[in-house]
Amino acid sequence: MVDERIALCRGCRVGDRSCRFGADLFNATSPEEGVAFVQCPADFDGGPEVAHGGWIAGVFDDVLGRFLTHRGVKSVTATLSVSFLMPVPVARPLILRTRVLSREGRRITMAGALRLEGEHQDRATAEGVWVERRPDHFERHRAQMSADRPDTP
Repeated sequence: MVDERIALCRGCRVGDRSCRFGADLFNATSPEEGVAFVQCPADFDGGPEVAHGGWIAGVFDDVLGRFLTHRGVKSVTATLSVSFLMPVPVARPLILRTRVLSREGRRITMAGALRLEGEHQDRATAEGVWVERRPDHFERHRAQMSADRPDTP
């Protein structure tokens, strides 16, 4: 078992901020799997003491993509499908497990499962495809967005 600490993403490394998704503790347990210890902040509730579905989808996207980044793969999310199985409580310790399912060329299929610490049943699961970025990825996006802007006087 590998115990490799995974660092915060670029957005949360600025200043003294902690992870905006509550995923401050993240370990790679093998080259294909990882585990993040997360906690939904209380202000991300979608109902009384229940995590908002957007937070759940966001934390899956962040943690699964971050796992690839720290494995040396710079990628962007192509698809993400989340299954909401049970309510996810806010302000309680959660475990999010990541796993690489397959890799075909630049496309990597990932899966994740979120459960309350100490429980043995998943509260939410996700599966998605990440695409390894080409070196000019962001330049192509900027050019496209500039072309899409209407001219303003």
